[in-house]
Amino acid sequence: MDPNYESLKGHGKNRGVKSLHLLSPKFTQNSRDPYTRKIKNSEISIWDITVNNITVEPTMDTLYWCKIVRLPEFSNKQHIIGYEALLSHFGHLNSNIVHQMTLFECQTKSYPGSDPLSWDLWVRSSGTVCNSNLLTPRDWDSCSTPVAVWSPGSQGQFLPSHAGIPIGGVSGVKYYMLEIHYDNSNKKKIVDHSGFRIHYTHKLRTYDAGIIVSGVSISDTQLIPPGQNMYRNVGICGPSCSSVMFPEKGIKIISGSFHSHQAGRKMSLRHIRSGKELKRIIEDYNYDYSHQHVHQLANETVVLPGDYLITDCAYETKQRKLPTFGGYSTKQEMCLTFITYYPKIELSGCYSMTPVREFFEMFGVYQFYAMNMTDVENLFLYNGNDYIKNYISTETKKKNGKLSKDEDIFYDESLLNKLIISDPAEFHDRTFLSHLHQLPWDEPLFTKRVEQEFITGKHMTFCRVSNDSISIPPEIIRFPEFTAYVKPARTCLNYILNDNGDLRSKGSRHVAELTSSLFILYNLVKKHNTLVH
Repeated sequence: MDPNYESLKGHGKNRGVKSLHLLSPKFTQNSRDPYTRKIKNSEISIWDITVNNITVEPTMDTLYWCKIVRLPEFSNKQHIIGYEALLSHFGHLNSNIVHQMTLFECQTKSYPGSDPLSWDLWVRSSGTVCNSNLLTPRDWDSCSTPVAVWSPGSQGQFLPSHAGIPIGGVSGVKYYMLEIHYDNSNKKKIVDHSGFRIHYTHKLRTYDAGIIVSGVSISDTQLIPPGQNMYRNVGICGPSCSSVMFPEKGIKIISGSFHSHQAGRKMSLRHIRSGKELKRIIEDYNYDYSHQHVHQLANETVVLPGDYLITDCAYETKQRKLPTFGGYSTKQEMCLTFITYYPKIELSGCYSMTPVREFFEMFGVYQFYAMNMTDVENLFLYNGNDYIKNYISTETKKKNGKLSKDEDIFYDESLLNKLIISDPAEFHDRTFLSHLHQLPWDEPLFTKRVEQEFITGKHMTFCRVSNDSISIPPEIIRFPEFTAYVKPARTCLNYILNDNGDLRSKGSRHVAELTSSLFILYNLVKKHNTLVH
């Protein structure tokens, strides 16, 4: 029975908003698929992987923590059929500081001087900060192939009944690395024991599945100007990788999840073949930083050798006064797609970035004091911002006895702030970062030219292979030329108008005019009723 409106009470503070994707399919453990229904609970096991009471202090703004775990002993190969997040503080207001979690396979490569027995010692430890030249064992670089990925708003994912991610077996991976990114913007002290719950079965499925990462390589050479309504970056996975690594019949994409930070607004995974763009594999034109769910595909997409995959990201920085760079903090940016596919291949990631030399020359800078451009390139490609990447403490910098803003710390510690320009002469003795701050970012023609040059110009592509016997060197390519995909016209009223407000067809114009007339009639009736009363 409907309540009497006079008895209705306000809902007080019980209100809010949440992003939803209503049209995407979703595979679950209780899927309607006949095969999935046949799986008994006794045939499904769980493996919980968590960190052990990691303390994040109020002074820590950003922390990446890594923990090595060992797979349970399996005599035969198993299949992961799904995973979900185990969050320590889920549902508590402002207390869940976990921004992203990833579980990686470790190939336990042997570096000179490394001890294979060290892996079991690391399993017994609580872990350490990730990607640190000083604190992270070099062997952990081999932990590069994702197995599970979670970001805010995600519920994890379950795979369709014909695919599972392989674990165990005689020749299978034995060690994994759990990486957790803590974003402590509210400056709280938190003790965390988050991680993953892995669902697996000994009832093997038809195909081995895997996850690869594609998009823009995380680097200061990813730049988003301040004051922008919408500004695009793109990351390319090109033929140098797909032609070598993809099987003859290609891979089939099951799902994908986008990942950017607070400035991200629109993201899409584009697919190019033989000079023609095919239908977008995934697109999210209302990207929500707090709702980074997995996009399950209703129809799996085949990607063939020689195809391009382009992760296309758009950002909004209207309230920012300084440029935003690629980086690991949520105040910096990323442009990534985590792609779940089958059959599994020996590929961890497929990225691109603006070549270092071209990045500086774009802004009229050709040389720095104390090091030539080759040294600068090596610094960006092989060393990077070790400090920024791992641990940002709000107490590391003080100005006039007061704590600096977090943004000040990023800029002060950036590699770009350590490079002093020597050529050209009119810019000499400036740091490159101060040079960027003086550019006319409020001029639309200038920022549009920069955006287009970065998109259509040169890209350095990387193909990260998990098998040490395969080596694919980086390649510098230009953005591919292709005929852009055009969406077919839709009849739904929500799609009559495009982004510019132009009508798509004569028929649509008639519908729009009818809609406008009905709106005018509604207002006239409403005005008449008001006058009568």
